[in-house]
Amino acid sequence: MDEARTVSADDGGGREIRTTIRVDPDEAGRTLQSVLRERLACSHGRARGLIDAGAVRGRPAVRPGDYARRVLAGERYTVLHEPGRRYREKSRPRPGRGYEIVHQDRHLLVVDKRPDLLTVPTALRDEESLVERLLLAERERGVRRPSLFALHRLDRDTSGLLLFARTRPAYEALHEQFLERTIEREYVCVVKGEPAGPRGRFESRLAEDPRSLKMRSVKRRREGKAAITEYEVIDRLGGWAVVAVRLLTGRKNQIRVHFSEAGHPLIGDRRYGERSPHIGRTALHARRLSFLHPATRARVSFSSPLPRDMRRLLRTLRAGRRAP
Repeated sequence: MDEARTVSADDGGGREIRTTIRVDPDEAGRTLQSVLRERLACSHGRARGLIDAGAVRGRPAVRPGDYARRVLAGERYTVLHEPGRRYREKSRPRPGRGYEIVHQDRHLLVVDKRPDLLTVPTALRDEESLVERLLLAERERGVRRPSLFALHRLDRDTSGLLLFARTRPAYEALHEQFLERTIEREYVCVVKGEPAGPRGRFESRLAEDPRSLKMRSVKRRREGKAAITEYEVIDRLGGWAVVAVRLLTGRKNQIRVHFSEAGHPLIGDRRYGERSPHIGRTALHARRLSFLHPATRARVSFSSPLPRDMRRLLRTLRAGRRAP
């Protein structure tokens, strides 16, 4: 094992220890937290506290909460710490009504939204939205003029990950990634029937019907906007299927419309399919989000587990019960 190299320094404010760690080949794939604990002979709690305090530096930059970051052989980390200081991990933001903060920094916010909650206010529904709740939470913790810029939206009854920018420069950098289609968004849905083949792609132009306000594919090039959906079947349940979906564009109701038009409406989708006795909303969840951080330019990824109602639905289908 490549031993950590340690030197002591005194900058006038007290003794400070600088420890340089070079990751050994047999440590590759371990978490940064576990490597720090072993090399510094400290507790897991102190290792997490050092990370959250900004005392651990490396390339790419180490961010608060990077406990599970997987290290690579040859990587170098510098730890600046005071022997007598108590390093404690930062408390994670408490869940709000209908959402949970997955990640936050001064540039952006990643939120895990629960179903039955609008992303942004709309004139069609007189109810509080996720954005309004987030801004209220910011004010309650002392931010005088909070601002949030929504990069994309989820339907009211869709759960999962959403990305917000906190500053105009961050919004512009992230919006550019959406335009260039470099932001990766993966969803999981349960559909009626079993799509042919292991994977596929839908490509059409979507427009809103002025009467029903429902989205639909149109043939004329001058109508609607381009919509591209890629999918892979990850489980077949004898008349239903669990599908992983990757969005290359982000049109309103895109996943729901494409699968409905292909003859495989999402279970529980009352607008483009039919109600289900086994789930009270559309079986659609945004489970993964990956993009380049607007400040560090490092690729970051976030994931969200399937919510309880979708796990219960899958258990029902796998048990062979009658489903919608």
